[in-house]
Amino acid sequence: MIASARFAATLTLCLFSLPATAWAQPQTTAAGDAVALYAPDNLTAWLVMFTDSVKRTPAERAEMVANFGFTKVGFEAFKKYLPILEEQMDEYAKRDIEVTSVYLVVETDKPSEEEQVKQILDVLKRRGETPQIWAMFSRNSFKDVSGEERNKRLIAAFSDLAQCVDQSGCQLALYNYGSWFGKLDVQLAIIDGVREQTGIKIGTIFNFHRGHQHMRDFPQALQRMMPHLFAVNLNGMNWKDADYNGGGARIMPLGSGDHELTMMRQLADSGYRGPIGIIDHRSGVDAEVALQENLTGLEKLREELKSPAAE
Repeated sequence: MIASARFAATLTLCLFSLPATAWAQPQTTAAGDAVALYAPDNLTAWLVMFTDSVKRTPAERAEMVANFGFTKVGFEAFKKYLPILEEQMDEYAKRDIEVTSVYLVVETDKPSEEEQVKQILDVLKRRGETPQIWAMFSRNSFKDVSGEERNKRLIAAFSDLAQCVDQSGCQLALYNYGSWFGKLDVQLAIIDGVREQTGIKIGTIFNFHRGHQHMRDFPQALQRMMPHLFAVNLNGMNWKDADYNGGGARIMPLGSGDHELTMMRQLADSGYRGPIGIIDHRSGVDAEVALQENLTGLEKLREELKSPAAE
């Protein structure tokens, strides 16, 4: 394992190595806005559990996240991790790290009655915490119904979930996992339908690693997403993967692709100023190694963002 005092100090220095003047004054240029969006204090550690090759305890995981300088993190509430939800939140809290999102995959047309949903909301209520709830159906759901019928059932299911999430003081967002569930038209139809049925505003989460189908029209897609966009998670992107919409994600470290810099500029230009997620999500890789690679790549990209885009 790489977790040593020297490693933590080196990585923290890398993460906060921009000159103080870069953060001491309001950013007024487009380049400055782009750099500020990806500043260390706007980063969230995401997907640091289920693909981690090192089976860390909740305390070890929290220590790893803290050593990188993160103050915000998400929790992947798959069923096998539900028993440690409260313990993991305790360990994060000891290190002044806020759990800002809890992610789950719902399975039925009545999510509010699912035991996993009840358990998550019970823990959050008991703790008095209100992270966003990021939810999705698997791409294997609704195989035997038409698109129109599927959308009706999705709207009904997420209306049910939105009401119990809203009662808990949390916000609900659709987690863009690619495939049919990640199609922008489907997500916007659900968002609008839930608002019409319940009066509750829900949002969406955009993942670069599940967003290759929007590489060609990203500015236009962002314009449609912006009123509902709660968070964006970064990934290395290659132009050769434009239009990809298959089942498997294309996971690459930041700075190793040829198109993430363009998309990051476009995201900043859209006016988005919400949280930015830094992911692990590479099977068989130590989460500490993956996060280090992404943060190192992000530092390089931030330097490039200081300069205007080439014409």
